[in-house]
Amino acid sequence: MDKMALDNELKGSRISLKKHDLELASLMFNYVDKDRARLDRFLPWVQYVNTAEDEKNYITQTHEWWEQGIHFDFGIFINQSTYVGNIGVHSISWANNNCELGYWILGDFEGQGYISEAVLLLEKHLFEVGFHRIQIRCSDLNEKSERVPMRCKYHLEGISREDAIEKGEYRNTKTFSKLVTDIEEF
Repeated sequence: MDKMALDNELKGSRISLKKHDLELASLMFNYVDKDRARLDRFLPWVQYVNTAEDEKNYITQTHEWWEQGIHFDFGIFINQSTYVGNIGVHSISWANNNCELGYWILGDFEGQGYISEAVLLLEKHLFEVGFHRIQIRCSDLNEKSERVPMRCKYHLEGISREDAIEKGEYRNTKTFSKLVTDIEEF
């Protein structure tokens, strides 16, 4: 598959996914800062987000990645307006038609199914544009994160033992995948 850009906005029944806008930088920073301790437990980038300017730089970088076709990052919005977190497409292999999804949500909105909806909405678009395989990887200590691919009917492929260092200690990574052939109907 040739490199391509994804749609800038995807609409679902309760949520929409939108390519980041620079105007979102302050709100994104405030969310990360408000929920820093919880997010930092499993996300390595949190320590590098210390100002709204850091978020602005990140958004600018995501726009460049978007144009290069190497990373697509979306904000997750409830009812088109309430920003609740991010979902992104990364580790893209255009030659092999596969990619990986990553996500986070503000604790106030956790447990309400928004991330699962975001995964299903984004995967549908990815399969429609020609991806064959999508994977989700997470720490085996992050039980809430691993419930998402399980709810979305991803297959647990296995556990990579002590493949990453998190907070100075080795941890395991669970890998889940879904193939376009696993989908019964779009």
